[in-house]
Amino acid sequence: MYMKAKDLPHKLATWNQELYQLLLNKWYFDEIYDAILVRPMKRVGTTLWKVGDGKIIDGFGPDGISARVIDFARRATRLQSGYVYHYAFAMLLGLVAIVSWVVTTGGA
Repeated sequence: MYMKAKDLPHKLATWNQELYQLLLNKWYFDEIYDAILVRPMKRVGTTLWKVGDGKIIDGFGPDGISARVIDFARRATRLQSGYVYHYAFAMLLGLVAIVSWVVTTGGA
C-alpha cells in the first residue's frame, strides 16, 4: 500500500478517524492493561513494601533489635561510673543475692 499508492494510507486514515486511532494505538490494549492490572498491583506492592517490609519486618526485625540494643547500651553506660567502690558494692550485692538464694532454696 505504501509503495504502489502512496496517498491511499492517508485517505484511509482520514476516511475513518476512529478506526485509524484504534488501530494506531494497538486497540488501546496497553492503556487498558495498565489501568486494570499494572496500577492496582503497583499500589499493592507499594503498600506491602512500606507497611509489610518497612514497619512490620524491619520494625520488629533488624531495625527494631538494633534500636533496642542501642537503648540498652545507653542505659548501661550510666551504670559505669569509673569508681572501684561502686563496682565492689555491686559485686557485694550480687554475692548477697546468690547466698540468699542458696540459703532459701536449700542449695538445690
